[in-house]
Amino acid sequence: MEQHSGPDGRDGGANGADLESLFVAERVSMVRLATLMVGSRAMAEEVVQDAFASVSERWDGIDRPGAYLRTAVVNGCAQILRRRSAEDRHRPVALENPSEIPERLIELRSALDRLSDRQRIVVVLRYFVDMPDDEIAQTLDVRPSTVRSLAHRALAVLRRELR
Repeated sequence: MEQHSGPDGRDGGANGADLESLFVAERVSMVRLATLMVGSRAMAEEVVQDAFASVSERWDGIDRPGAYLRTAVVNGCAQILRRRSAEDRHRPVALENPSEIPERLIELRSALDRLSDRQRIVVVLRYFVDMPDDEIAQTLDVRPSTVRSLAHRALAVLRRELR
């Protein structure tokens, strides 16, 4: 049976090279993004796997798969962060091999753990992913002014923690 490309150039359905290309192009950066947010590579891998499954299930209805994937990853991380108790959220993250990680990076990871969940997500998206405030606002379903406020407060905490 012959497959025809849709108006956006994608084949119908998630099977085929398009989903695989998205996976190859985005997986590593999505795992990095999720790891920064949740503090655990294992949890990040799970979030990203779930996000790719969601993209695959909804492939035909998605106009921008990369943006949908990133939003799914952010929402998956936010869900994990909401489930954590306050005690767990403020406990230092156990690093896989601390001797290989520069001290300043360990300090940054620890400082990120002291931010509220929403502040951490905004900081990661704004400064590590280089996402514009309007897009962060759309992803988090808040106003751009809320994004700027969260970033401002987060930076104050990070400055204090990293002195």
